Amino acid sequence: MPIRGNLALSISRPRFVAAVALLAFAAVLASSLILKMDRGFDFTDEAFYLMLAQRPTEYDLVLGLFSYAIRPLYLLAGESVSAFNRLGAVILAGLGVSLGWAVLTRLKPSWRDPDAILIVGTALLAPFFYYTYWLPTPSYNWLVLVAGWILALGLVLLQSLPVVSAFAAALAIAVALFTRPLNVMAYAAIYLLGVLCALPDNRGRLTQLGRTILFVACFLVVLAASLPLGTILNQINGYFAVFGGSHPNPFSMRDQQIEFLREGWVWWASGGLLLVCMFARYSGRTFIGRWGELIAFFAIVLLGLSLLRRSFDPGNCHVFSLLGGGGFAMLSIACRRDISLKWIALLALIGLIPWAATLGSAGRVCFQVALFPGLSLMVLVVATGLVLPRSFGLTLACFVGAYLVYSATAAGLTSPYRLATPIILQTLPTEVGPDSTLKLDERTRQFIQTLRSDVASRGFCRDDLAIDLSGEVPGAVFAIGGRMPVFPWIFAGYPSSHRLASEYLKRVGPERLRRAWLILGTGGHSLKKEEWEGLGLDFASRALIDNLTHPVDGSVVKLYAPVVEREPC
Repeated sequence: MPIRGNLALSISRPRFVAAVALLAFAAVLASSLILKMDRGFDFTDEAFYLMLAQRPTEYDLVLGLFSYAIRPLYLLAGESVSAFNRLGAVILAGLGVSLGWAVLTRLKPSWRDPDAILIVGTALLAPFFYYTYWLPTPSYNWLVLVAGWILALGLVLLQSLPVVSAFAAALAIAVALFTRPLNVMAYAAIYLLGVLCALPDNRGRLTQLGRTILFVACFLVVLAASLPLGTILNQINGYFAVFGGSHPNPFSMRDQQIEFLREGWVWWASGGLLLVCMFARYSGRTFIGRWGELIAFFAIVLLGLSLLRRSFDPGNCHVFSLLGGGGFAMLSIACRRDISLKWIALLALIGLIPWAATLGSAGRVCFQVALFPGLSLMVLVVATGLVLPRSFGLTLACFVGAYLVYSATAAGLTSPYRLATPIILQTLPTEVGPDSTLKLDERTRQFIQTLRSDVASRGFCRDDLAIDLSGEVPGAVFAIGGRMPVFPWIFAGYPSSHRLASEYLKRVGPERLRRAWLILGTGGHSLKKEEWEGLGLDFASRALIDNLTHPVDGSVVKLYAPVVEREPC
């Protein structure tokens, strides 16, 4: 006994030190990223989210309802872009810690146990995979991620705190309502499967589903009372008038999933192996279970070794396959241990959430799923804790996870989405929009300052009408404090772009068009001057104020002023 006790103590001490080190690293990295969220400004996607959060009710059509969900956060942040970004990151970190707490209440370790510290530290850091492309402004993808973490919390608490679980699931569905219909259906299906797997009898299942439906109904009543439903209905009708029932960027979900089947086959294969091992455990077929455990062990070893020979690339499925496939493989091994099969099933369902989060998106699955593998990391960590409790196995899994989060965020900082330079070079304080100051690189700062100076010299006032005709710099309207009518982004480079441009001119009308400042681009995907003239737009009655240089691609951006009488601001 003394020898065993001394051995346990000799193992526990370095594990405790490693756990505290990982928790400290997680806190430092998360804090560092949050502090950097006042750097950079993307003139496309990020500006689109900001303009929708500014005034969601003023537009003639909507592309999803996410603007109504993020507007309260935007107002809470005082309409400061940096505070808005940071608030979104703090919410993600809080959800991560909440899920870590829920796991610990299920596993019941001591708070001083290294396993508990490792799980909390990893849970704090895991949501920051979202910043792999460095688009820190809350958006529909951010809402999908928030809903996913809340849903995971509901699944973890399903057996121990069923009422809280029902509330969390209903909240997740309510948040997902502001994103894409397929996300709502997928999340609801995952929770339904969780209820069927975790609860022992039909009476308990019906009771739990009844609670969840009641909470969903309550959330719907609150939303109906607080949202301008008439305006939203008109905006939805406006969307159908422009795009019909299709997505602005047409895509085939079948082709998406076939491509994902090829690129993310490790994730699919590991999930299939887990199903086989769960069936073997349920039916008592130990021979199949032993082979499944052996295959899962070699799969984990090979996935670990793949870290040594592949450079980090957020655009492929490697990280998701490593974490998601590793989590499923570790759960396959857990099927051979004295661990509740229902608990294994719940963790497996949490492992499906990152994939479900990509449904309905027009982009490649592997490109989209790079935002969401934090939950896959949590499944891997918890499964490792179940299979290898109080061992260096969990320590290794957590450090691998922390390394991948660091690599993902480092990629975002080094190659930020549609920014001119890395984040480390975004250091010059610049006034952007009506109430914000952001740190930018020299080229972007010069572009915005020149733009603001040009319009100010010609009598531009805050909230004056301005239209980006290029489809490449809608953020220029936000940067000068302008107001873009009809819709905040005339998407360029898509099959629907000309239809949108034509409908845009009809809806903006001659009077508003006569008073609006115009921004015209010459980039590769921008709508050209000749195309707009073909749609009936007259540039001859306007004054060309300046030819600016786009800070990212170097193309010429033309600024036109309306020739109308303007009163002083």
